[in-house]
Amino acid sequence: MNLANFWKNFPGQWHFERFISDQSMLTGFLNVEKINPSFYKAHENGTYKNSNEQTFFRDYQFNWENECLNISGFNPKDGYVQLHSITDASRIHTHICKQDVYVFELKNFDLNSWRSVIVITGPKKNLTIKTNYTR
Repeated sequence: MNLANFWKNFPGQWHFERFISDQSMLTGFLNVEKINPSFYKAHENGTYKNSNEQTFFRDYQFNWENECLNISGFNPKDGYVQLHSITDASRIHTHICKQDVYVFELKNFDLNSWRSVIVITGPKKNLTIKTNYTR
């Protein structure tokens, strides 16, 4: 499936399981709302499944422009910050946050499921975050 078809079917609720290499597991929901044909807002909320269960949430914005999917996440200090930008030609995006390198990859997506993998390496963080989303 190409990104344009994925984009058209992206709004709605997605359940996710997120595995972080430091042994953390998170479960929750990503709710995606269509604002206009090229802009979606999303809210993620869930629970850490470790020794102490804690809840979490994060807001996102998704923008579809020039066959490119741009993903921004809300940061309390800076507002919305661009996290990833991917195309059909390259479903991998690399950026540097402070001194750590983040490599995001969108994998195995269709109308009912998708997966993201983020590998973070650097002086402050060294971990892998794998998230599986399903309808």
